[in-house]
Amino acid sequence: MSAETNKLKLKKPSFTDEIEKTIRELGENFDTLDLISDDYVSATPTSGDYVRTKRLYNTSPIYGGFVGWVNVRTGKAAPMWRSLKAYVNGDYIIPNVDNGHVYICVQSGQSAFTEPIFPVSTGVEFNDTRMSSTWAATTQYKLNDIVLPTIDNGRFYICIQAGESGNTEPPWQQVDGATTYDKNASWATYRITRWKEAGSAALFYPFGKIG
Repeated sequence: MSAETNKLKLKKPSFTDEIEKTIRELGENFDTLDLISDDYVSATPTSGDYVRTKRLYNTSPIYGGFVGWVNVRTGKAAPMWRSLKAYVNGDYIIPNVDNGHVYICVQSGQSAFTEPIFPVSTGVEFNDTRMSSTWAATTQYKLNDIVLPTIDNGRFYICIQAGESGNTEPPWQQVDGATTYDKNASWATYRITRWKEAGSAALFYPFGKIG
């Protein structure tokens, strides 16, 4: 019967063990060693799941820099939200100001011009349409204003030509990037992105000041 090492609990085969059992346990040992081996990166990760205390070492350390980064919160790494960016189902993002949470795209589309106010309740879903308003007649709109049609069609429209809207609501285009002309104003068409709160976000800090 095989024993275990004290720290890593690696299997120490016995000469009486069966060959198949020995090979399987050696494979498990290799997996364990691979899991705890040092990882080298050039920047903090934007994907993957990481446990608290996970260390990543800097591939290009320099004087005045850092040895690497350590994760202080178990969770998923993701890129920060970006304005007017296309997202697809399954994409993950985090807010530009950390709130401890990560969010998954549950409806492909385009992010709005202004970053959402990210909810922190578990599993909450929300549209990426912050600072939008329902279209109104004879209204002066400025560049990057966002409007929603009076009848929801799953899209938002961003102002690409400032000006006054018409007396009646225009027939809204529904092809991404297509332009809707509205008296003096013009609007670009985008599908609304929808997000869902998806748990904790990893949080890496630099460690080991060099010099």
